[in-house]
Amino acid sequence: MTDSTNYWSRRRLTRRTALRGSALTVAGASAMALVGCGDDDDDGGGSTNGGGQVLLPTAAPSPTAAKQPKPGGSFAFQMPNIPTNLDPYTQTSFQAAYVHGLGFSKLYRFKAGTPEVAPADNTMELDLAAAMPEQPDQVTYTIKLKPGIKFHNGRALTSEDIRYAYDRYMNYEKSVHKTGLGFIDKMETPDPQTFKFTTKFPYADTVNYIGGNLGAWISPKEHAEGPDAATKMVGSGPFMLTETQTGVSMTFKKYADYHDKPYPYFDEVKAFGPTDVAKRVADFSAKSVDLTWLFLPDPRDQLKKNRPDAKFEETQGIGGYIYLRTDQPPFNDKRVRQALSMGINRKALREAITKGEGVPDQLYFVGYPFARQVKDLPQAKYWDFNPAEAKKLLTAAIGDGKTIDTTWSHADVTAYGQEYLDTATLTQNQLKDIGFNIKDNPQPYLTQYIPTTYQGNYEGMGHSPRAIAYWLDYVTERFTMKPKRGRINLSYVNDPKLEALLDKQRQQFKMEERLQTVKQIEELVAEEQYEIYFSTDTRTYFWDSAIQNYRPTAWFPYTHLMKAWRDKA
Repeated sequence: MTDSTNYWSRRRLTRRTALRGSALTVAGASAMALVGCGDDDDDGGGSTNGGGQVLLPTAAPSPTAAKQPKPGGSFAFQMPNIPTNLDPYTQTSFQAAYVHGLGFSKLYRFKAGTPEVAPADNTMELDLAAAMPEQPDQVTYTIKLKPGIKFHNGRALTSEDIRYAYDRYMNYEKSVHKTGLGFIDKMETPDPQTFKFTTKFPYADTVNYIGGNLGAWISPKEHAEGPDAATKMVGSGPFMLTETQTGVSMTFKKYADYHDKPYPYFDEVKAFGPTDVAKRVADFSAKSVDLTWLFLPDPRDQLKKNRPDAKFEETQGIGGYIYLRTDQPPFNDKRVRQALSMGINRKALREAITKGEGVPDQLYFVGYPFARQVKDLPQAKYWDFNPAEAKKLLTAAIGDGKTIDTTWSHADVTAYGQEYLDTATLTQNQLKDIGFNIKDNPQPYLTQYIPTTYQGNYEGMGHSPRAIAYWLDYVTERFTMKPKRGRINLSYVNDPKLEALLDKQRQQFKMEERLQTVKQIEELVAEEQYEIYFSTDTRTYFWDSAIQNYRPTAWFPYTHLMKAWRDKA
């Protein structure tokens, strides 16, 4: 990917993680580092979590004693909702990405998902590819496919299927991933087992992008262009979708001809989508499911009491953000954006929603070992809760005594939970005090928010969680306008200086050089406040102690479930 070190795994950890039953110790490298203690002022350093630590360390690799896998049986897990559209070419929802990992395959996949791999280690392993790419130079990639791979419909998978999928991601009019694979220039299929492509420029994140969870799944032409593309999955993944109960569950069965033996171990996997957090707690407490969706502090603490037998792991959650139409008044004036950020009392939000856990976040998730905490940025003042200064900035931008009328669009409770809605409500009330009159605009997640607002069709401002990125160039999709608006450039940022830095960092293969460019991007975005970031949180997953060879990951696909088994009936 770049130089020989993994830039997600740079720092030594010294704290034990809370994982019951697996004795995971953090003595070694991990993808998310323990950042040193900070002060407890309004927002410069944030609050501490427990023993004076402001960021949780993510657990390091923890090799376990080898056990004999026990094939068979079933596995049930929770999701926040059941996706209504399964087409990987037209969907950018994390909910769809979760189940795509069961039914589809990619050239490469995340190695994470077992105890010996840290949850946010973004190292790739082979999936459809027989080996890592052959690279005679920095722009040419030749990939050999494993022999004998078949789609669920029985047809052999060939290099033409890879070429078709990548072309559809880049050029299909309804694709939402056009910019993701934009680094590819030319594709060739010398023979059915060989896929070759060249990039427009040396691209440091090539393997990590094509092994990621968006814009990389291989769905064959006959299915992608057929009438069932949105409701069924015909891939080459470890499980086959057999039934969907709308809004309730999805059932998968083991794909007997899966190319990566001896996986999968389970005969059946079932996903449930209760939208109510209380029901998720109740279902796991009653042992109706084997694996939970993530829980924030209040339900986490309840489950620890209800299921002391369960395994669990606490991970650092990335902070959500506000996006704004920076191409239109009033948010095209950075003073308005800076005022908005300084009008948010992040500490009060943490105390109200996450029991005070978390710290202010920025563009580069502060849990990354290379990222700075907000208090260490030269622009840290914009995260301080400072209503007086915010009002001064607003007055300078729009005039004395004037206020701003705007709309805040966001998903409903079914997608991200009550805490997400509470963040919107509390923040809107805080901003009213400095001169923002906000009309709240909640939208159904699957039918309105994702297909409209999250595609950039909104006015005013919006609010979304963020995913922990698995490739360093993710910032390009947030801020590029070349040759078109990036997939998640929801703030409509068009900044030539920023574009130049984005172009520079993606071509830097020496990590020390690249991180210097990252710092420049970090500070430019902090000054401009193109996106307004909230705080990190603590996210906890629970799973039944009988489940072996499993560990949560920071990445969306559930492909790694194929490696798990149940130790007892």
